[in-house]
Amino acid sequence: MDSQAGKMLISDRGASRIRIADLDGSNLRTLIPSAGTNVRGIAIDIKRNLLFYADNGGNVIYRAKLDGSERESIVSTGLRFPADIALDRESSKIYWCDKDNDRIERSDYDGENRETVIETEGPYYLDLDLTHKKLYWGDFSGGNIFRASLPNAENTEKIVSGLIRTRGVKVDPEGGYFYWCDREAHKVQRKPINGGDIEDLYSGLDTPHGMTLDINAKKVYWVDTGTNSIGGTGAKAVSRGDMDGSGKQEVLASLSQPWDLTLDTRITNYREWTKRRFRKDSPTTLTSPGSDPDKDQKINLLEYFSGTDPFEFGTKEIVSLIRSDPYMELTYKMINQPIVDIKVSIESSEDIVNWTVNPQDIKELGSSAFEGSVLINHRFNYQAEKKKGAQIRLRITLIDP
Repeated sequence: MDSQAGKMLISDRGASRIRIADLDGSNLRTLIPSAGTNVRGIAIDIKRNLLFYADNGGNVIYRAKLDGSERESIVSTGLRFPADIALDRESSKIYWCDKDNDRIERSDYDGENRETVIETEGPYYLDLDLTHKKLYWGDFSGGNIFRASLPNAENTEKIVSGLIRTRGVKVDPEGGYFYWCDREAHKVQRKPINGGDIEDLYSGLDTPHGMTLDINAKKVYWVDTGTNSIGGTGAKAVSRGDMDGSGKQEVLASLSQPWDLTLDTRITNYREWTKRRFRKDSPTTLTSPGSDPDKDQKINLLEYFSGTDPFEFGTKEIVSLIRSDPYMELTYKMINQPIVDIKVSIESSEDIVNWTVNPQDIKELGSSAFEGSVLINHRFNYQAEKKKGAQIRLRITLIDP
């Protein structure tokens, strides 16, 4: 079984398996063999160590641990075509489309308290915008995308029409766009949430289908079932690209007939960070800890440590030092991830040549958690340090995990 972080999880319909790979497509392997006869949507809740997926062949929705163990059916009655899954992790609710029953349903994570959210023709792929309390979904053959207000799916709007076959609907609330695949137009597209023109991000595909977003890394991932058999780019494979369509499509891994995917974007070491942030074919001159791709004077090691984007010029300082008698306060931003290969030390020096660590002089004030990062504050006795003429520095060292 596999429980490491920094992974993509894929429902491979053609192989009847749930598959798992690193975020760059490497190390592809089977997580759940014999997962079902027609595996479809997949979603995970990292904090609760849970994986959910739908099997249209058996009309069942399953729950398992992230390592694939302890699989059990949580919804097994009254389904006719469970197609896609979305999670409200705050409320521990699972939402799904039932295409042939013409409805979107939800229940608790264990299948209890099941209810119909909305009756709508042929729903197929959905996503939740919990920031603005909205439900997004596409239909199976109408070429439309809809939006309604949660919790009771009120004020339904048709926000896109004229597509051929809508698949893989996803929303980025903070970025202000929603995304989808049109399997028959062979494209990945997006449109502003507040209205605007449709943008083609990636074209010339075969059958783009399920998709997901890595919003922090500004990446869109999608699977291509290859069932149109036109030989488009990335057929029967997982691909990714930039969320604004600026970079080239990157084909990550070939499968039998991938249908949907989701991401575990946690990272534990620098190598996993580079797999998430950089293309597979990037040279070491770009990916090495000492490189600075965006030329903002913050090398990759600092970007990794602070959870910032190595391709986005950063103007904010990672470390700040405030002197206020009789104390000195050092504040730094560190990634809010379970990384294991970083050593952090606070050192002092009287001559800026010889540096020492004096834990007795340091008091941690605490930390404040933010999305993707945490701010850590340390306090020093300024008067004592001042008498020594000491300088303070934060030392960040990359070690073997």
